[in-house]
Amino acid sequence: MSLIRAGLQKISNVFSSGAGGILSRFSSNLATLENKTVDTKKDVIATCNKIIEENKSRNFAIIHLLGKQWRVTDGDLLVVEGYWPPNIGDKITLDKVLLAATKDFSLIGRPLVQPGLVTITATIISKGLSHTRTHFKKKRRKQFMRINFQRAQQTMLRINSVEIANKINDVPKNEF
Repeated sequence: MSLIRAGLQKISNVFSSGAGGILSRFSSNLATLENKTVDTKKDVIATCNKIIEENKSRNFAIIHLLGKQWRVTDGDLLVVEGYWPPNIGDKITLDKVLLAATKDFSLIGRPLVQPGLVTITATIISKGLSHTRTHFKKKRRKQFMRINFQRAQQTMLRINSVEIANKINDVPKNEF
């Protein structure tokens, strides 16, 4: 009981101490934050464009492919399940980019990143079937037993490059 009373006294001291108690402390913290210089939107965009030009860090992206989301970087291998028409050796570009980033900044799409801003190229390496999955059903004391085997189609992709192609907020060039 004495522990609870001591705790309540500490809380009441926080709220009643000084002029304004906890609210004045909170507002003084806000005042110090307002005095700091905040980069404007143009400064942030200029910094990101400079980082894109230097290309000093590895880009990664989150893409939407065959109903799933994948995080990809240069040289990654993806094993995608399900039927997919491209043949072995085909080079493809992946257009549904949800997010593209480096270690310094991120471009987040709503729901997709602007078309043409990020270019992801991949090559189809192999196509085949997955390992055998066994589905076993049994009802006890009913003499019922079924065994089914299943193999799904798989496609293996190698991600060749993840490039942030254009500068951010540049007007796209019309190709006519």
